[in-house]
Amino acid sequence: MKKRVGLLTALLAGALLVGCGQTPANASVQTLETEGQESASELETETEQKTNTETPESVVETEETQMETTTQMQGTVVEQKDDGVRWQDFVADMGMGWNLGNTFDAFDCSGLSDELDYEGAWLPGSTKTTKEMIQLVKKQGFRTIRIPVSWHNHVDITTDGNGNKVYTIRKAWMDRVKEVVDYCYDEGLYVVINIHHDDHDKNFIYPTGDCQEQSIDYITQIWTQVATEFASYDLHLIFEVVNEVRLVGTPDEWTPDTPNSQLAQRIINTYSQAGVDAIRAVDSGYNASRFIMCTGYAGSLYSYREQVLPTDQGGYPNRIMVSTHPYSPYFFCMDVSENGKSVYDEQVQKDVQEVFRVINQQWTSKDVPVVISEWGTILKADNEESRKEHASYYVNQAVTACKDSAGETVQIPCILWDNGSIADVTKGETFGYLDRQNVTWFDQGYVDAIIDACGQQN
Repeated sequence: MKKRVGLLTALLAGALLVGCGQTPANASVQTLETEGQESASELETETEQKTNTETPESVVETEETQMETTTQMQGTVVEQKDDGVRWQDFVADMGMGWNLGNTFDAFDCSGLSDELDYEGAWLPGSTKTTKEMIQLVKKQGFRTIRIPVSWHNHVDITTDGNGNKVYTIRKAWMDRVKEVVDYCYDEGLYVVINIHHDDHDKNFIYPTGDCQEQSIDYITQIWTQVATEFASYDLHLIFEVVNEVRLVGTPDEWTPDTPNSQLAQRIINTYSQAGVDAIRAVDSGYNASRFIMCTGYAGSLYSYREQVLPTDQGGYPNRIMVSTHPYSPYFFCMDVSENGKSVYDEQVQKDVQEVFRVINQQWTSKDVPVVISEWGTILKADNEESRKEHASYYVNQAVTACKDSAGETVQIPCILWDNGSIADVTKGETFGYLDRQNVTWFDQGYVDAIIDACGQQN
């Protein structure tokens, strides 16, 4: 078993690590009781119509139009336990983070004879991850590294005696993922691993009624294996059930407020529950108390309208975290069309403020921890200084704008999306920050702005 001293020792002893708001260990989240999960057939026949089909991240909702909602959780009451770990301290210590993107999440890589070559297939120079990269990320001041992982290209599929599919993660892939997790974990960093792009293929995960049973089975089997493999890793290791499950290839793919995507979100709720149940069922090591992240439809900030957080049979309070991906505002952060904008101004600020208003209203004020597990701004031809200003303001809001139920300020970890690419600023997706071939930063000023804005120290 790996040993960890310092932070987690202090946490488990109940020591105060960071000056965040305090809430009793047995404080309950305000809930809206549900009457149980709806069946797939009921979901498919739901006829409730919604009128707002705009992409939510592209508009700012006002207090007048925002419907007050209550954070929903599954209805079962579980006996609460207390290990002295306060969620406010935990998320504050996660600090700012960095994504090892376009790496273990790569899929559809034709022509590769060795499955381990997937790791570099989407990166310039087919670069593999090294300890030196991780050490540079830590030296910069990042405290969390998210490692997105696609598993479906790395499983052997067989059937059991009843004809049910059995998904077995191949040892070579699991070992390599574990090796890179260890690069981070051994540096004392927080590490997030997930199921990432397995939702692009209806043979694995897809949010429709006809795929629901199969998807739950796949999620359950993958998380059972991963939780078993990493059981002895302490709370520095965080599991994220899925990434951006959505109706891939349909007009509803990126719009969380259409009738179809709202039905899909209700199905995704069952996927989150399946993942949490599978992790908690591996009753060894730290799996009973591990923090688990659950993501709404397409990773959208606004998926909360149909999102129901899982019941946590582990019994430790506030261990279910909401994971969201507000690249906000879209026209500034990602859009390379004629509608895109490169200048940081008051409108950009207002959109960033709206992100954290929603996070505060819907989750943190109800003692639900939140992690922004992807964010950032693509490199355009004319936005180098503006995107630094945006990053500074975004992080400043993350560490100052949200409060817990006691009214004390809580911090929102923000994990920068880095896909390694700065190749063509006219096509978008230029989220390259770490030059992995040369182990240096493409834009030192940008990552400095992030760390400076949160006042983060190693």
